Amino acid sequence: MTRRSTLIVLLALLLAPGLSAQQPIVTAHGNVPPAELEDPIEALMATGGQQVAFADKTLQFSWVKSLPLRSDSNEVSWSSIDEGTLVGAVRLTANFPDIRGNTMKAGVYTLRYGIQPADGNHVGVSPYREFLLLSPAAADKSVGALGHDGTIAISRQTIGTTHPASWSLDPPLSSEAPASISTDAVGFVHVVFEVPVSRDGKDAGTLKFGLILKGQIQS
Repeated sequence: MTRRSTLIVLLALLLAPGLSAQQPIVTAHGNVPPAELEDPIEALMATGGQQVAFADKTLQFSWVKSLPLRSDSNEVSWSSIDEGTLVGAVRLTANFPDIRGNTMKAGVYTLRYGIQPADGNHVGVSPYREFLLLSPAAADKSVGALGHDGTIAISRQTIGTTHPASWSLDPPLSSEAPASISTDAVGFVHVVFEVPVSRDGKDAGTLKFGLILKGQIQS
């Protein structure tokens, strides 16, 4: 084989799917909620969920049995959910980065809905970013919504900095099928999840959303 041919083969291998970009594998699991969760939190969680594998790192998600919408709301969206509401939990089998690139240690974390004002004032652009904030299971004991400050306070314990640990909700509302995976132009990997919702204790359908699990935004 000539030197030119060798270079062509090496380039093709580098550009082959799975080598140039690490796509996760999403599967369902039937496990009970993590035992590390506090008992009141564990009681809100459903059995089963999704498992997202990035090579040798696995994220095992569990979700609440039903995500409560505010009584005065009239739509199924994050705007109908109080900030700091418990959404689910995740077990990290190995160290894994949050959306800012901060390292979260292997372990079990709760997931709560959080928002952050967006920079600038652009017409047609949402005035805030939406996230799921991760907090150490041992530190999260409340079944109620914690609000903005309360959620950030416990989430900061995850990485020990002034920033909470978080993954970005993008898109906050998705039309794609659950477990769908997409990679955008800047390399963010989005995975779609679906959680049941209720209003005043009555079934109100489901909320489908994308979550960025790979990629880093600027603080």
